[in-house]
Amino acid sequence: MKDTNAEIYSNGEYLDSNSNWHTEDSYYKFKVLKDNINKHDVQFSKCLDVGCGAGLITEYLAEHYMDKKFIGIDVSKDVTNFWNSRRHLQNLKLINEKIDVINEEFDLVTCIDVFEHVEDYYLFLRNINKFGNTFIFNIPLDMNVLKLITPGLRYARESVGHLHYFNTYTARKTLEDCGFEIVAEDLHASFLKIFPRNIRQLLILPFRVMALILGKSVSATLFGGFSLLIIAKRSS
Repeated sequence: MKDTNAEIYSNGEYLDSNSNWHTEDSYYKFKVLKDNINKHDVQFSKCLDVGCGAGLITEYLAEHYMDKKFIGIDVSKDVTNFWNSRRHLQNLKLINEKIDVINEEFDLVTCIDVFEHVEDYYLFLRNINKFGNTFIFNIPLDMNVLKLITPGLRYARESVGHLHYFNTYTARKTLEDCGFEIVAEDLHASFLKIFPRNIRQLLILPFRVMALILGKSVSATLFGGFSLLIIAKRSS
């Protein structure tokens, strides 16, 4: 598969726009991931983190679950600039290759804010389906009213590299179409934990907070700022 958009993650273009590779969000994403692993009693001994990026979430997981083995994999050449900052943990390995080099199966596969960046995301998801038994996805929900009536989708595409835009329905159906059975989900308000990236996000923050009175689902649909974490099994 040739992903024409993939070049921006290795030629410095994406790095120029995202100099920290969103590592400032890593602890929040790790905490959401950890809380859901514990809440739903996800049992595993080996975890593959697909599209691990700067590797900080993978490092947090390896540090927290010292008795588990973690492999983070990412095709981007630019992310390796961050890997020298990762702790040298015995249960953590980072690989700068395509996923095709993996020749083992894992109890758990995580894919955190990844497939919205992938040109052929159906092929990507069907490919990783064979690597695990249990999967955890985190999907940013870009498809909301606010982003439709403002340049929000343009920002998502040009600044953070999103090629596809999801709401709760399309995120669920995409995974089901690609051979996953959803067993649990967590619609979480990332805007409450992650500091606004720009003046636009800062200005909309009060409206997002007030909209929570209407419930998380309505708030996500109107003003965004949410992500959907999904725990899934491989469909039989």
